[in-house]
Amino acid sequence: MRADTAIVLPDFDAAAPDSETPLESLSQRLSDPRTQSEMAATVAVLSEILLDMPLAPLIEPLAKATADAADVPRRPVDPDLTLRRMSPRAGDVTARVARELPRAMDRMADASDGIAALLPVLRDVVRTLEDRVESALPRD
Repeated sequence: MRADTAIVLPDFDAAAPDSETPLESLSQRLSDPRTQSEMAATVAVLSEILLDMPLAPLIEPLAKATADAADVPRRPVDPDLTLRRMSPRAGDVTARVARELPRAMDRMADASDGIAALLPVLRDVVRTLEDRVESALPRD
């Protein structure tokens, strides 16, 4: 670290938001069944789109670079290649995501509740650390 580099800490003396409102709001949204259903449907649709997206435009430059670097002939890339064609069971991903995403969102909501509960403790730890660092620095 350079000598003129400063460690900038947030202002922990500033008033905290009302009971960590952003995290509480996040927790409520993540655990809301309607939000979970909408997210699961959105991710399922996006998964279907990704499964049918042509891969040749992504693979061809990599195949060419690899062949050039290894000094070997380039193998042709199927222009109709998709993830679904590469792995026929890939279609199961969509159903699994739709089924598992609400549970994952519930777990994230629980985690955000835990983080919100830890924030006051973390503020105290940082204040203590800040005091110790300040007292350890030489005074001019």
